[in-house]
Amino acid sequence: MADDEEREKPVLEEPTAPFWLVTFSDMVTLLMVFFILILSFSTIQLEKFKGAMSSMKGALGVLPENISTYKKPKPNYKDEESKTRQEIIETMNDVEEILEKMGLSEMVDIEFTGEGVMVRMGDDLLFDSGRAKIKNQALPIIDIVLQAFKGKFKDIYVEGHTDNVPIKSSRFPSNWELSGARSMSVIKYLNKKGHIPPRQLTAVGHGEHRPLVPNNSKANRAKNRRVEIFFKM
Repeated sequence: MADDEEREKPVLEEPTAPFWLVTFSDMVTLLMVFFILILSFSTIQLEKFKGAMSSMKGALGVLPENISTYKKPKPNYKDEESKTRQEIIETMNDVEEILEKMGLSEMVDIEFTGEGVMVRMGDDLLFDSGRAKIKNQALPIIDIVLQAFKGKFKDIYVEGHTDNVPIKSSRFPSNWELSGARSMSVIKYLNKKGHIPPRQLTAVGHGEHRPLVPNNSKANRAKNRRVEIFFKM
């Protein structure tokens, strides 16, 4: 009987690991899952994350420093540029109308190039033959152009041109010197009379080397003798 009781008594197995290790393993597993989740969240785009945080702070009535709930609309630079160009074209039309009334529309040509306004004047209008001093009767015309476009452009380039007929003058050894002196005369007038800062003015003399048309006739040579005032945007 005693032998039967001994056989029926359950045998307790010794644990293969301490009980605390099971709890520790569970904790390590949870930490691993937690870091995996953090790693997956790190792939979220930064801007979306910031937006979500801002929405949360706004809902809680808390906004970061120097952040406003009102966002100022960005200026549409294309619209501003179109408006500026339209104003320039309207100014050009006004100047052309004035010149037409003065009977000078054929001697002054105004063109919008996209980068600015080109005002082309014949040398007969501005200078006597072989001279670089501006005619007195040409000064009001320059004044009209200057007042129309003054303040609307960053830089002003004045370029002198001649035909291919060699100059016979002790003062100007070549057409280069003559064209350069003529552009300088206009530049000095723009600075003195128009109060244009020198840093915005540039004088260039091209001589006969940039003709508009071939120098094969008297009429064409007259077209090539010119002064161009370029108002650059």
